[in-house]
Amino acid sequence: MSADWKVRFWGVRGSIPTPGPETVRYGGNTSCVEVRVAEQILILDAGTGIRPLGLSLMGEFKDKAIDAHLFIGHTHWDHIQGFPFFVPAYIPRNSFHIYSSHGVARSFEKIFREQMSQNYFPIETGDMAARLEFTQVNGPFAAGA
Repeated sequence: MSADWKVRFWGVRGSIPTPGPETVRYGGNTSCVEVRVAEQILILDAGTGIRPLGLSLMGEFKDKAIDAHLFIGHTHWDHIQGFPFFVPAYIPRNSFHIYSSHGVARSFEKIFREQMSQNYFPIETGDMAARLEFTQVNGPFAAGA
């Protein structure tokens, strides 16, 4: 049985977003790719491209719950910096299953949550109302593999 696949690139840039006329065609946001397989939503990385993806999902789903899987390739800033601006994560009916390999010297979940501590951002991850389920994985999808 064959499933319909759709892929959309919301961010393709490296370390910093590069908005402007020269990046209109391919986008100036950092890493974020949306993959749809039948009804399943897979999100690859949470760079600044996750913000427009989130706004698009809000328009598409309106009052319906969003249940998606977010895979973080590694925890460099350009792969996680957009998550604080991902509007669906603030909506209680939504659920996000977040996967990554272990961090350097700290767990992935701790690194992810620290980026939104009061030292760096005015809203903490705990203030997000969606259900966030963190899973640390080992294997070929891990960074550098």
